[in-house]
Parts: sequence; C-alpha cells; structure tokens
Amino acid sequence: MKKILFLLSIFFLMNSYAETTGFPDEYYEMRATTKKQDYFFDYLYPYIEHANKKILKDREFILKMRLDKHFSRKIENIQRLDLIAKRYKVDSIYDYKKLLFRVNIVPPSLALAQAAVESGWGTSRFAKEGNNLFGHWTYGQNGERGMVPLNRDPNATHLVRIFDSFEKSISSYMLNLNRTNAYISFRMLRSHFQKMKKKLSGLVLSQTLINYSQIKERYLKILKSVIEKNDLEEYDKRFYKNLKKDKNEIWDSLKI
Repeated sequence: MKKILFLLSIFFLMNSYAETTGFPDEYYEMRATTKKQDYFFDYLYPYIEHANKKILKDREFILKMRLDKHFSRKIENIQRLDLIAKRYKVDSIYDYKKLLFRVNIVPPSLALAQAAVESGWGTSRFAKEGNNLFGHWTYGQNGERGMVPLNRDPNATHLVRIFDSFEKSISSYMLNLNRTNAYISFRMLRSHFQKMKKKLSGLVLSQTLINYSQIKERYLKILKSVIEKNDLEEYDKRFYKNLKKDKNEIWDSLKI
C-alpha cells in the first residue's frame, strides 16, 4: 500500500505545472542507506519510462511515414518528420534507416545508474539547484541557462546546464546518447540487440560509454557496479512488462 501511495505521489508531481528543483526534502533528510537508494531509483523511474515512451511514439510515427504512402504525403506529417530529423541531427528527413537508428530508447537501468553517478545520488549542486542529473554542459546557445562550475578554468566558458525539471534533464540525456558521435558504439550495440529480437541490457550497453567520462575505463566499472549492486535491470524488466501490457504499435516499433 505504501508503495502504491508513493508512486501515486510521483504521478501527481509529474503532472504539476509548478517548477521545482531537486528531490523532495524528505529524500535529503534520509540517511545514506539502501532505503534512500531505492527512493532515488523509484522516484526517477516514472520520468525515465515517460521519456522512453515519448521516443517510442516518434519511432512509431517514423515507421508509419516509411510504410504508409498516403500518411507520408500529408503536410503536417512531413513537418513533424522534419522537426524530428532536426532534433536528432539527421540531414535528410527521408533517411529512415538513420532516423530509426537514432530515435530509440535508453534502458532504464542505464539511465538510473548514470543519474546516480553523475549527480552524486542527487546531492550535487547542479541536481539540487538546476535539475541537472547527468552533468550536461551548455555554452548558453538557444537561450539555455547554466551555472558556473566552482572550479572552472579561468579561460573556460562552459556552464552546467539548468533544466526546468528532472523530466527535461532525462530527455536531454537520452537525446545526447541518441545523436552524439561519441556514443555511436552504444547505438550500434543497441541496434544489434534489436535485430536479434533481444531486449536491451543496460548492463551490457553501459560498457560502450567509455567517452562519457574523462576517467574512461574506471567509469565503466563504476556503472557496472551500480547496476549490479542495486539490481537495476529489474527496472528494465518492469519497463518491457509495462510496454507489453499496453500491447500497441509502440511495442511493435521495437520489433521484439
């Protein structure tokens, strides 16, 4: 019953229009225990599932554009496809192969592990004041806001990006993995899993992100440890179970 009430409270928070930063106060008041770690993961998981489902809706749309000639001729659909292509940095709106290679999900276990590592379990200044869970930088382009890192090099100009919500931070993180050249190995292995009709493994895919951190191989070991010690692939199972429960075109778009 407590679990249900907790998840309901998260649902209402997600649907609130009020902008908040960081986790609820009760999280920061908790002692560093397994219970606190579980709170961290349970709190973020609904945002991650929601972000993935939004990606899958775009993926479903791309598949329909490729397969349905009448649907693909409508001006509003061409305009939507153009927006998706620009977002994912795909030059041609009709390069369906590249679009489907990029417009794809991130395993919840991987997103949760990186959020924990990059934000210091939500305790970093950037997470608490700017909803930045993944250490994303900005140079102030496109009106993006940011905070100056405390020990930034005098000649550096980067800022740590400020997000309006955790949901926007998570969406930006997924977009980063899906379109940045540094993470092509991640996308290639993900594509291989799906061609083999296998569900994605956050643990296996985590080992492709050697370019995510300056500490390289040590970062991969840390991610592996966080996923294994906290049994985070259970969240992957939950995600696929929820998709299968829906049993619609979104599920079919994964081809598994």
